[in-house]
Amino acid sequence: MRQTVQRLALLSLLLGSDAQAQKTISIGNQAGGTLAWVLFAIDRYGIGQELGLKVNTTTYASKDATRVALRSGAAQIVVDDFIEVSLLRQKGFPVSAVYPFSLLTGGVIVPEGAGIQSVADLKGKTLGATSLTDKTLLLLRAYTRAKIGFDVQDASKVVAVSSPLMEQFMQRGEIQAGIPFWHHAARMVSGGKYRQVISSGELLRGLGLPQNVPQLYIVARNDTDPEALRLFLKAVSLAQQKMKTDDAFWPAMLDANLYALPDRTQLPALRTQWAAGLPKGWSVSDLNATLLLTRKLIQVAGPDVVGLSRLDTRAFNTTYRP
Repeated sequence: MRQTVQRLALLSLLLGSDAQAQKTISIGNQAGGTLAWVLFAIDRYGIGQELGLKVNTTTYASKDATRVALRSGAAQIVVDDFIEVSLLRQKGFPVSAVYPFSLLTGGVIVPEGAGIQSVADLKGKTLGATSLTDKTLLLLRAYTRAKIGFDVQDASKVVAVSSPLMEQFMQRGEIQAGIPFWHHAARMVSGGKYRQVISSGELLRGLGLPQNVPQLYIVARNDTDPEALRLFLKAVSLAQQKMKTDDAFWPAMLDANLYALPDRTQLPALRTQWAAGLPKGWSVSDLNATLLLTRKLIQVAGPDVVGLSRLDTRAFNTTYRP
């Protein structure tokens, strides 16, 4: 009887120790964002359980809503771009970009039969962009000014077109070229009716910048438990590795309504382009590439368009590793 009581006490102690060892982290997920794909993978493969990490996810309708959640503490982690994390830090919010989430990808897309063979042919054409602050558009402006002798925003007609509608506008001839989101670009090119004139990577290279420049970052509150944050970064890395190799994941992700893809023959192109946008690492050199890019964008478009006058490098933390 005494031995039984001792065993039960030891078991209780062990269970209590495990419970205390488990870490918890709160994620603010934007509806329609690719972070949802990774969170789905973490759950699908049991990665959180394997690492002793409980991932609590709240999905918000917009990017602005995730930012409010981060500022209020309702979320400890969100995904956002390098401009926004710098702005948050300058406004006094204790947050940091702790690891790249995706690289700057995408490019300029035109109909296959269009007479646009190079960036120089965009002069006098109507170009669709999701906004005047789109990073690829700003890169294109810098590139045409440096390499061709005109600013595409002045020499062409740039109009705001939502990414899902860009293909329809091109079909109707209302725009001759477009800069859609990377996933829409991948789908359009995969069908054979559209082609890419120049990629974001080629624009970066033409400006003398590294091609692997992070655009989106995992942004965390500074009061987040460091160990929980490390475990989450590891979970993201493990999930991404499995997503790259598991053919069954992608149809399952679509079945879970995490992305709308009416034509599933476009899935391989979507998957390939997603993998191409994964960060290769995280170091001071990557932060320096982001700094150089920001300076170039401000030089071309001005601080009012870019959203800031300088990048606050204190908003970036390069010490965390998956």
